[in-house]
Amino acid sequence: MTAWMIRAGRAGVYAADWLECGYIGIGWDFGGVDISAMSREEIRAAYESSHPGESRSKVAAAVGQINRFAHDIVRGSSVVMYDPQTRLYHVGEVTGDCEPVFGVDGMAYRRSVVWREGAPRDALSSSSKNSLGSISTIFSVSDEVMGDILRAASLPVSKIPAEADAPDTDDDEARIATYDDGVERIKDRVLALDWEDMEQLVAGLLRAMGYCARVTSKGPDGGRDVIASPDALGLESPRIVTEVKHRKGSMGSHEIRSFIGGLRASDRGLYVSTGGFTREARYEADRSNIPVKLLDLDEFVRLYIECYDRADEDTRAILPLVRIWWPA
Repeated sequence: MTAWMIRAGRAGVYAADWLECGYIGIGWDFGGVDISAMSREEIRAAYESSHPGESRSKVAAAVGQINRFAHDIVRGSSVVMYDPQTRLYHVGEVTGDCEPVFGVDGMAYRRSVVWREGAPRDALSSSSKNSLGSISTIFSVSDEVMGDILRAASLPVSKIPAEADAPDTDDDEARIATYDDGVERIKDRVLALDWEDMEQLVAGLLRAMGYCARVTSKGPDGGRDVIASPDALGLESPRIVTEVKHRKGSMGSHEIRSFIGGLRASDRGLYVSTGGFTREARYEADRSNIPVKLLDLDEFVRLYIECYDRADEDTRAILPLVRIWWPA
């Protein structure tokens, strides 16, 4: 039976909800009609009626993906969904029929899924990563790539590579998908940095945002890897105290409480963790009396991209990027 890759919205924004609620979905809206009872030609006619003026190629691409969701994906099909927050390809089995839904953000139709394994992106081969970078919302996954995903899902944490491999139509969908794939490749490069370069990269990001930032001296720092402030002397407010954790494990509530406990009332806290944060850690930051911002790998990379043009040469040398131009 064919396995299918489905994207959880732009940048995987719906991935956490899909995992928690046990479903997959698409956002193409046909007014609540049962698209599973419609033929491909009926889907095309309905789509053309609601999207007048779209090019033939764009109509064909959309109709093909809607038809896959309504008809080609069946009960028992394997589906793969990527969560950029955790860098895991989640594998599940479809257990329900295509049905319309109302009032759910970004979703017009859904199918129930039982989620099972999660495969770390870092454990996949370069060819599998490239294959899974297709611009389509829904596409088939080859037996070879699916086998690689299942192999990666079965690896113990100690066997996951410590360093990621070096990375290798002009419509909006292609541009967005290409951008998201570029973000994932940049994440691979960030994970391959050593901890000293990571601290320097964080300091460089803060400088690009207009702060005077410096990495603290080596040794016990009490959760102060980088100090930033509006002035070079560090006397003006707000002073940003930054902790940088460059490791695979997610940070929990204990680490965040300890970090907050070392802040002064006038400080602002920034905690960067390339391994992410638990839900309890985010709750701990939200309830803090001192403003604290948590940045996981995905958020850090997207912010770095946004500020890259303002970064100094030393920062760009650590993680150089190349701009890709598209026709307006």
